[in-house]
Amino acid sequence: MDPYNKLTVGEKYSKKGLSTLLDEPNISLVREGIYNLKNSKSSLFFVDLEKKGKETRFHFDDFFEGDFFHWDSQTTQHIESPKIQEIVNDNLIPYLFVRISPKIKNVTQPFIYCGRLTYLSYEEGTSKPVHMIYQNIDYDDYTQNEDLIDIYLWKPSSIGKTSRSKISNQGIVSKKRKKNYKKPNTTERKGLVTSRVGQGYYRQQIIEKWGGKCPITGIDVKSILISSHIVSWSESNDEERLDAENGILLSPLFDSLFDRHLISFQDTGEIIVSNILNEENVKKIGLSGDIKISVTEGMKKYLKIHRSKLEENNNNE
Repeated sequence: MDPYNKLTVGEKYSKKGLSTLLDEPNISLVREGIYNLKNSKSSLFFVDLEKKGKETRFHFDDFFEGDFFHWDSQTTQHIESPKIQEIVNDNLIPYLFVRISPKIKNVTQPFIYCGRLTYLSYEEGTSKPVHMIYQNIDYDDYTQNEDLIDIYLWKPSSIGKTSRSKISNQGIVSKKRKKNYKKPNTTERKGLVTSRVGQGYYRQQIIEKWGGKCPITGIDVKSILISSHIVSWSESNDEERLDAENGILLSPLFDSLFDRHLISFQDTGEIIVSNILNEENVKKIGLSGDIKISVTEGMKKYLKIHRSKLEENNNNE
């Protein structure tokens, strides 16, 4: 039986529930991170991102980088292990189930189904466990599922740990994602009618870059924060449209001001306020001259263009 039609990306599943759903009673008994289905050329991967109580046995090498997934095999396996070779040769399809923490307040947590994986490469020199890189076929760029977003954005650094892996796909955009990425319409971008605020891929990168908070207000309600391009979509090339350095995460009021070039930022992070806004409105909005954000080196070329638009509007006023 193919589990593909039985599972829904983003849904929560316990091992007991999967036993019933997939008619495989032994799933509920498995203690390992892998279970090979009896009646299908499929393997279920169960991954805890936080290795609570197992820090000395396991490393923090399981995490997403975009739609790429880093994974450490079982500690008995190497690249030539029969089951690993089945995956490498596409004879066995991995189905990925992830949870950040196995327990919260002593309550066992379900796994979030993240979709199918396809093997890309492994890190040479790693063995028992072997470190492998997969592409997540069913990665959902447009999800509003908070559980999925939290898993996509989780990194070992989230809990003060580091990965041993020397492979990095940071900033690499797969062909699949480039092909599927399209211009956000006004409703999607502003999030006033639908909860899909901005495009998933870009939005998630911006959320990660800004720590999930508006750098001006400190608001961390992701459902209302807006991922803005610093240099607009129409004035950016394909690479710039996907560059997280060309993005800022803002609460709705400040996004509106920024989008209309009524505010901007110096390379040192200090806010600039357009003279189009009169003193009364500046006061009502709370545009204190003390406002300052963190500016990375990669943002500076975009902010330079953004400031020029503000200055141009000032001169035309």
